[in-house]
Amino acid sequence: MPVIISADEIKKQLPNYSPDKAESFHRQSAKMADRLFTRALKENPHKEVILLSGGTASGKTEFLSTQLNHKKCIIFDATLSTEEGAKIKLKQIYKASKRLVIYAIIPDDLKRAFIAFLNRDRKFSDAHFYKTHSGSRKVLLWVALKYPTLEINIVESSYTRTHTLQFLRVEFDNKQKTIDYLRKIQVTESDIISHITSQL
Repeated sequence: MPVIISADEIKKQLPNYSPDKAESFHRQSAKMADRLFTRALKENPHKEVILLSGGTASGKTEFLSTQLNHKKCIIFDATLSTEEGAKIKLKQIYKASKRLVIYAIIPDDLKRAFIAFLNRDRKFSDAHFYKTHSGSRKVLLWVALKYPTLEINIVESSYTRTHTLQFLRVEFDNKQKTIDYLRKIQVTESDIISHITSQL
């Protein structure tokens, strides 16, 4: 079974937490998650570490619970949406002599992901959605270019006609095609806002 570290799960244990106030607890829970991750790297014998990547409401936690729950590894469930945060995590992982794998969950439609975001119990500002989706894609491209031998798995999330979330692994023949794909899906926060508002 994996050791799962998730700021969203940590929030639930904090005094006075409620889902409608999730954003105000985010900084505290994120710091606690970082500390738990550092401890796990030092104390846990698992040799593999999985970092999840993807904007909020992209389906990361669902993917984890259905596709990764059998793995013997450390899993950090977060958006990986800042370059600074990614640098720290990668440095820690390599220093601990662990094997790193990234799973990036990319929604097939940002409008669909935004609607899911609005309907979640955990409430965040719209800006959080724009920032994490734009940032996670930018950071993922940076990681792919900076660490060419790192295993990066691209997974597209979408909904079936019965509104069940499903996942499709996007395969590439070589690293360059992966990078080309990541360049193609880059979006700014303004791009996301324009895309969403044009369809609502």
